[in-house]
Amino acid sequence: MDAIKEYARYLIAAAMLTVGIIGMNLGGGWVWIGLTGFIAIAVADFLSGPDHSKRQHVKDWVCDAILFIQLPLTWALWLTFAHQISTGSLGITNTIGATLVVGFLTALGSLPSAHELMHRHDRFSLICATLYETVYGLPLNDLAHNHIHHPHVGTARDGDTPVRGEWVYGFVPRSIVAGTKDAIKLEKQRLTKLGLSNWSLKSRFLWAVITLSSWITIFLTIAGGITAVPYLLATWAVSFMILGGFNYTQHYGIVRNPDTQLGPRHSWNHLNTFSRAVSFEISTHSEHHLDPDMHYQKLPPHTEAPQMPSIVGCFLASFIPPLWEAKIAKPRLKQWDEQFADADERVLAMAANKKAGWPDWLAET
Repeated sequence: MDAIKEYARYLIAAAMLTVGIIGMNLGGGWVWIGLTGFIAIAVADFLSGPDHSKRQHVKDWVCDAILFIQLPLTWALWLTFAHQISTGSLGITNTIGATLVVGFLTALGSLPSAHELMHRHDRFSLICATLYETVYGLPLNDLAHNHIHHPHVGTARDGDTPVRGEWVYGFVPRSIVAGTKDAIKLEKQRLTKLGLSNWSLKSRFLWAVITLSSWITIFLTIAGGITAVPYLLATWAVSFMILGGFNYTQHYGIVRNPDTQLGPRHSWNHLNTFSRAVSFEISTHSEHHLDPDMHYQKLPPHTEAPQMPSIVGCFLASFIPPLWEAKIAKPRLKQWDEQFADADERVLAMAANKKAGWPDWLAET
């Protein structure tokens, strides 16, 4: 029974995607039903409180298999959405609802699996990670994530570390542009070292073009042609905002000297029960950054590391910047500066607070 419960927590994403597919197939107002899973998770996470337990009754092969379940479900969700677009029966309100549902579920339902797989080293996992990434239009996303974000987190070099005072609305496009530029640069450097063309069969550029163009062609064909491009772009935009919003809450405002060894203090943890479950333990973030290759079910929660409340609650609050800063970010960054930062990081924190127009609380202590 304990094993079933521990496996079930990681099937929440698949269940949410399934509900979304059912609603999309039914059409009309039913398309909105896909958001009920997110609402339920948000409420449950608020009520559940912290979860500092470790997975003790699971088998690795089952946890690995779960990572692949969301891929066909994600594709099915998009293709049923495309079919509804082709019928022209949704109307403006339900089209907005369908776009939100597909965007939300793509980011919330499949991104955690994609993230886990992009840290694996076997070819099949990496191919599946790319297929996940292709759905939301960023087939090279893993390059910048693995080779820039992880080694440079908390520094100015990392485009995925939001600075103090930066709103999520500015951070998301900035991080996507930075990540795309870094990915292109990294792949060009790799190919140059190998003496290969950008369009050789071993080039990620070539396969990114093939997978992305194939995906766009399939979606537009089912959706009714070129007139469906705005739906595709709008849904990608929603996915980007949700993807970026969750990333925003996990690194917001933390500073690190590039010469300082990475430690548990350099990431925020969200250790509520459903935060951990629906994110495939991404919210157990300190340990993930210390050992990116450790499989999600084995990540131990760092209870002594910097803590944030519910990741879903933080995500929602981040889109209301005054609320996010006043009630969540500033109090926790003040604590981080005073209790976690070393001498060099305190200097960086004081400069970051000044640039953001925040109080200089370190000077007051």
